[in-house]
Amino acid sequence: MDVVISSGPLGSTHAHRERVPRTGGKTTNSGWLAHALQEAEHDYDVVGFDADHSQQFHAWSVTGEFTFPVEPAATAKFHTEVTVPDGKIAIVDCGHTENHPDITNSVLRVADLVILHMAPTKADFDRIVDPPDKTKISDVIKMSAALRADRTAPPTWVLLNRSVTGASSTGIYRGMMEDEGWNVLTTVIPRSEQFGQSVSYPITGASKGPFGQLVTELEKRGLLK
Repeated sequence: MDVVISSGPLGSTHAHRERVPRTGGKTTNSGWLAHALQEAEHDYDVVGFDADHSQQFHAWSVTGEFTFPVEPAATAKFHTEVTVPDGKIAIVDCGHTENHPDITNSVLRVADLVILHMAPTKADFDRIVDPPDKTKISDVIKMSAALRADRTAPPTWVLLNRSVTGASSTGIYRGMMEDEGWNVLTTVIPRSEQFGQSVSYPITGASKGPFGQLVTELEKRGLLK
């Protein structure tokens, strides 16, 4: 099995100060990635878990008539309470770490891959690299190694998201993240009404765009078993 944790950055301004959800695109990307996996040549058998208290991923699976289940799993006992059947690839939509570190820590204990969603902006860069009053997410991931069966932190890759076509910011922040020691995927998810307005609705043709490219890149990098 693969357990892919789809996570947003630490230190969300709105979540920290106003305690309201911040729309970073991770739930949208989770839905599209899951469908792209199903449509891929290898025909992955997908199951979803919603480890975010908003339960948006789970609700979308109902209104969007997903052909695979998305189970509510916002629990600090994720690593003991959630079982992924053999042969399945699990997509876990994890809430923002600064709000629910106990859940994130639990998911990190069993994750095979972490995808960190990041817009190519100064705000997201700062939230990840130098959050003002929170533990850096890179440190949270490193610390998870001590609790994992193999004593090794899960591989982690940044997915640049909501990129404006042709904008220099994408390349600039890719370089900045790589300079900070992060792995950054070549695939970039563009800013798009198709993706931005898709939550709550069915998804079709996911493998024909950037999410299909993302699946191919994950395969080529050996990140999907």
